[in-house]
Amino acid sequence: MSQTKKRSGVVTALTLTLLAIGFVATVMLSNNALRSSRIDLTDDGLFTLSQGTRNVLANLDEPLTLRFYFSSRLSREIPQIGIYGQRVQDMLEEFSTESRGKIRLEVYDPEPFSDVEDRAVGFGLKGVPVDQTGETVYFGLAGTNSTNSQLAIPFFDEQREKFLEYDLARMVYGLAHPDKPRIGVITKLPIAGSQRGRAMALPGGGPDDSWMIWAQAQNLFDVIELPPQAEEMPTNLDLLVLIHPPILSDLSLYAIDQYVLNGGRVLIFVDPHSEADASRPPGMGGNRSGIYGSTQNIQKLMDAWGVDIPADEVAGDLKNGRKVRAPDESRTRMQAVLYPLWMELRKGDFSEDDITTSQLEAFRIASPGHIVSKEGGLTIEPLIQTSEQGGTVDVARIQGQQADILGIANDMKPTGRKIISARLTGKAKTAFPDGPPKPKALNQDDINAEKKAEAQKIWAFRKANHISDAKGDIHVVLTADVDMLADGLWVQVRDMFGQRIAVPTSNNGAWFQNLLDNMTGSADLISLRSRGGFQRPFTLIEDIQREAEREFRAKEQELLVSLASTEKQLGEVRKATDPSGDARIVLSDQQKAQIEKFQEEMLRIRKELRNVQFALRSDVEELNGWIKVANIAGMPLAVGVIAIIAALWRSRRRKAFAADFSKS
Repeated sequence: MSQTKKRSGVVTALTLTLLAIGFVATVMLSNNALRSSRIDLTDDGLFTLSQGTRNVLANLDEPLTLRFYFSSRLSREIPQIGIYGQRVQDMLEEFSTESRGKIRLEVYDPEPFSDVEDRAVGFGLKGVPVDQTGETVYFGLAGTNSTNSQLAIPFFDEQREKFLEYDLARMVYGLAHPDKPRIGVITKLPIAGSQRGRAMALPGGGPDDSWMIWAQAQNLFDVIELPPQAEEMPTNLDLLVLIHPPILSDLSLYAIDQYVLNGGRVLIFVDPHSEADASRPPGMGGNRSGIYGSTQNIQKLMDAWGVDIPADEVAGDLKNGRKVRAPDESRTRMQAVLYPLWMELRKGDFSEDDITTSQLEAFRIASPGHIVSKEGGLTIEPLIQTSEQGGTVDVARIQGQQADILGIANDMKPTGRKIISARLTGKAKTAFPDGPPKPKALNQDDINAEKKAEAQKIWAFRKANHISDAKGDIHVVLTADVDMLADGLWVQVRDMFGQRIAVPTSNNGAWFQNLLDNMTGSADLISLRSRGGFQRPFTLIEDIQREAEREFRAKEQELLVSLASTEKQLGEVRKATDPSGDARIVLSDQQKAQIEKFQEEMLRIRKELRNVQFALRSDVEELNGWIKVANIAGMPLAVGVIAIIAALWRSRRRKAFAADFSKS
């Protein structure tokens, strides 16, 4: 018996030992063989390489070297950054694996005053001091291609984690395509900054205040500003972008017209009322008067294309309006109002078929215009539009010092979807059927003969090469809004050790970059910019709030006006009965009754107003209560139900087994 127990003990010990060895071996094997394997359960697949990244990596024609510099001290002293550092390294290893040997990854831990640290600084990486000793740490990436072109991410910002794949793919794409497409921009807005984008390059030039769309575009494209009155488009231009252009001469419009008909690609952003322009001081070129918007500056081109952007209307959306604070009709208190001209559009409001918008989540737009088609015009393919509860208001109501927010919110009526941005396709005709306009020199008497002869020669050349009809479909994207490109609507800009970090709050900037990629012929990065979740609103709660506001807002405003009127009348009665403010004056019974009547009326109105305001919140509070019940009690109940079902199932199995055993 003892021998049997001994054998049993030996077998047990041996079994446990083998299990332990097998467990350790399995863990080690999985850590190495399955290092890059994972199950991505996120809704948007945030931790899985997208097809756009795979396309970028599959199309690499030359070897690239990525050098990841990460100070191990960061992991020890700031654990959350250490976790992010591991995430970056894992993503880089996936890039290297997916590239099939085209990307060589090198990982360095730069020690202070070492050659590795010197190399990191030479690549432009930012060292960050961690204590008073001055010791710096690094968390950046440098890349080089076969011709020694360099790109770098000076320091990874944890707030851009959801854009990590795009940032890495953008670097790889930039290294693989060092010759950047050339984009020309015509605008009257300071999108390149007050220093024209050169502030960061010139010592002591001041802070970089360029718009982020400009700064980000320069990473992938050769972006240049063109003079507004340019009479010729550069021959090597890949894309022309008009953003709230100034008044253009016929010669400039003709140059754009011929560029489009000759196959050139154009992005146009014009606006009946640009808030970005109106907010600028007149001395800085601002247009506060609202006499004209930039839509009229290209009217001749739109007429030729058979489209229009009404210059006297702005579009809004009663469903997608954003909440703003505005004074009530009595001007005595501020309240939150759903302002239809400031909207946040979501999926369903922009094209799911167009590659530039199909994977985006949200747009923020302020007081846009809207595009309408004319009979016989080009085909309009909507990219962005309002919901079915879209409407329009007179542009005059938002011009001047202060917009009539409450009045617009109460007065706007839904009239259907309004197109804010669209592709224009089809065979276009010239806006200048009579041929090119005369050069200015031919209309000036004080020009010498030599210059006139040169102008005559240019005019003859243009007439000989005039295009009346496009040979193929034109490539134009027309957007009836400018403000959506301004930083305030879509991005928070942070300064990190002298580097501007963009933290998007909506997809406006991503869409603009998508358009640049698409219109210059490269679309592989498009699926990456839109990844990552922005705030996911409780749409059911928002719908309830919106319906409640529609039902009770008018009554609330009526009561507020009545209350203000009653308070005013009460004040007048008190002033009439007691002009000196002497409390010792004895009021007559009639005066007392009148004051009591007004006071009772005030109390009644206040009570009714509280009931209305409570009604605004009651449905939402009721839904919130059910959500809390579901979150707090729902999961334990679900687990309990599953446990009971499992127990009953096991009990039946045991009874069935016992019955079968007794029969045998």
